[in-house]
Amino acid sequence: MQHLILIGDIIASRRLPDRKATQEKLAATVAHLNRRSVHALSSPYTITLGDEFQAVFHCADTIFHDAVSLLLALHPVQIRFAWGLGSLETPLNPDMAIGMDGPAFHHARAAMTALKKTPHLFTIAGEPLQHPGLAEASLHLISHSLHKWKKNRLHVFSLLSEGMAVKTIARRLGISEQAVYKTIDAGGLRIILSLFEELALLINESLKEK
Repeated sequence: MQHLILIGDIIASRRLPDRKATQEKLAATVAHLNRRSVHALSSPYTITLGDEFQAVFHCADTIFHDAVSLLLALHPVQIRFAWGLGSLETPLNPDMAIGMDGPAFHHARAAMTALKKTPHLFTIAGEPLQHPGLAEASLHLISHSLHKWKKNRLHVFSLLSEGMAVKTIARRLGISEQAVYKTIDAGGLRIILSLFEELALLINESLKEK
């Protein structure tokens, strides 16, 4: 069986003015994601080193929405996300994403090591992965865009990712519908959302391969 491994890492965590508060926000957010994304998780989001976390997925349905939720919760602190596809050589731990090993984890760790040498936030690697160059380049392009986003744009995108209507987003955020439309258009949010959805489909097809 193929698995999708996430390794996440808070950028420059040791230089944060209030590292403890950031870690507390991370803990609260991953606890929420473990409830919201339970249908996609094989092993839950688990904080491993205080500033790093892992999770194991059997599908990619929620991975990008989850990533945006984490970026929103910790903003302006940024996070790197490295996903790795492959098999496990140890039994799956359904309770915590620790104590496991295999090609999927090796790909995720190698991807994170490479990601730390770039300004990007997202990357993916592993086998089998259909069109790996296209997937990686797409994630790098999205990373380039997200670097410029303020919290309000992240919030609009997160709610848009939930399928929320513009009128509901405006009411939730206490802004006008015109302001929501302006944010969506200025950031190309529907385009990025569509790209995330297509990437999730691509990953899901890859996970089905033997």
